[in-house]
Amino acid sequence: MKVCAVSFKECWRDADGHWCSDGGFPLQMAAIGSMFDSMDLLIVRVEPRSGGLRLPGHANVIALPKPRGSNARRKLSVIMRAPHYLSVLKRHIRRADVVHVPLPGDIPLLAFFVALTLRKRLIARYGSSWAANSQTTWMNRFTKACLRHVAGGRNAVFVTGAEELPRPLRSIFATALSETELNGIRADLNREISRPPRLVYVGRLSEEKGVAHLVEAIARLRRESFDPLPEVTIVGDGPARNRLLALVDGLACADRINFAGQLNRAGVSEHLAGADLCVQPSLTEGFSKAWLDAMAHGVPVIASDVGAARYAIGGDGRRGWLVPPGNVEALTAALQRAIQEPRQWPALRNACRRFAQEHTLERWQTQIAHACAEQWEMLLVKGKLRTIACAQEFQ
Repeated sequence: MKVCAVSFKECWRDADGHWCSDGGFPLQMAAIGSMFDSMDLLIVRVEPRSGGLRLPGHANVIALPKPRGSNARRKLSVIMRAPHYLSVLKRHIRRADVVHVPLPGDIPLLAFFVALTLRKRLIARYGSSWAANSQTTWMNRFTKACLRHVAGGRNAVFVTGAEELPRPLRSIFATALSETELNGIRADLNREISRPPRLVYVGRLSEEKGVAHLVEAIARLRRESFDPLPEVTIVGDGPARNRLLALVDGLACADRINFAGQLNRAGVSEHLAGADLCVQPSLTEGFSKAWLDAMAHGVPVIASDVGAARYAIGGDGRRGWLVPPGNVEALTAALQRAIQEPRQWPALRNACRRFAQEHTLERWQTQIAHACAEQWEMLLVKGKLRTIACAQEFQ
């Protein structure tokens, strides 16, 4: 069987000509591709960058031109290039048995409708917040309405982070943490908190990630003469980087906040290994992969109470702390509590590690594979989806 995966993820060629991308995208695409015999992977081409991981070697990568601008200008660019996008999408989707689209996203949404029109089996994953919040756009609402309407039959619809959903919608966690990577992490789970405490943020630098609120919280701690004042490392890159740099300088926090830039998995792991707390103050989220990456290193998480954060982190002090999204005062108070209050740090670190062990990439892939096999009345033969007739041929 052949899968055609379509994403608006930005990818580039490295010096050796291999396609690369950042975050957990390459690992998740490799996991999806492992369920099939072959894979076409449609992505957006950008200029080469540092860091990143290689896309799966077995995938046939098809590069689409990147839409221009952002927001309304990007939407207009997609509309202007729609004939080209649709031509390429139709050609590759027509040859596939299954289409995989991570949503929301403009180009994957086009692929979603092409797959429906061509009556292809569909794996649709919605990765943003399913519950409406201040960051929900009309396009988010439209996409969710479409998914609710088509779910079932040929269309396997997965919602990242939502715990209770009416069937045929299915909830799923998000991760890029493989069992091999997890077993290779030699986390010191018995250590106490450092002095000064070391905090880390991991992710894209964009407005909805709320990194500015972390910067403002550190500035508040400094004004209140909090001791010991934490050191912060911000790992990642994105359109908000320059604004964040200016904010750090304006709040006189450059001596406490360091920007590490975009790093590969090994670089991220290095920073997490030395961290005491991972702070992810997103304004909207489904199920953040950074939560699990931190917990794999025994690092508790302070996160906004969005998406599946309550499920992943639990109540205060269980595997971290929750704060209302966009509330700098609450974030500041949570940092103070986490750092100052007496606690059994080894027990907390071990609880984080155990949770990560239960949410690996292999379990994520298995959950999707079994759900699709059940819904499509197929069999799993050595991890690959097969029709019953095809499975009999392999016996």
